[in-house]
Amino acid sequence: MGTLESPKNPNELGPEATARSAAFGLLVGWEPQLVVQLAVECAAQTHGHPVAYLSAGAYAVIVHALALGDSLDGAVQRALALLTARPGHEPVSDALQHALGAVRQGMPTPARVEELAADGSADGLLSAAVYCALVGEDVRHGLCLAVNHDGPSAAAGALTGGLLGALHGETALPPAWLAELEGRPTLLELADDFAMEMTQGPALHGPAGASPGWLARYPRA
Repeated sequence: MGTLESPKNPNELGPEATARSAAFGLLVGWEPQLVVQLAVECAAQTHGHPVAYLSAGAYAVIVHALALGDSLDGAVQRALALLTARPGHEPVSDALQHALGAVRQGMPTPARVEELAADGSADGLLSAAVYCALVGEDVRHGLCLAVNHDGPSAAAGALTGGLLGALHGETALPPAWLAELEGRPTLLELADDFAMEMTQGPALHGPAGASPGWLARYPRA
């Protein structure tokens, strides 16, 4: 198992661990500092570069703040505040600041999204996702902006979708998209079960010994 002291794949900068860290944002009863720590430790199992695991921590705490009703700008500011205490945070912090600054640079364009995503590393795609979610007029616009460019559109779309979902919920998705979604009933059941488990289920609030080991190490808020 990788750890922060001895991570797996220390040169891995990709966004995969960032995308999966959205799950930790649903730990709404936990302090933000613990949400970041869990996401970072999970990311270090496969993505050992600080840019990758700190992007995962930042994304998790942004989703966490959104789930608690914060604005996206406020959620990003919370992530920035929590990142400053962690060694190697500068590329991720700079990427988030870049996204906030890009909002003030006129109408959104595919070129701007590509510029933020850069080489497809975790920090660049986090930046692009934050930007698309901030400037999107609605869920449809934000998602289309995230995927309609020549950069790493799949990852940008996934990260943007997580932010927009936390902001607006399922009911904001375009009905025409949902009507054509293969396996939608199964996806809804899985999503509901997962959300219940993360917020109210026995793994978090059950009897002593019910929690997974890596969760049990942390006191809950």
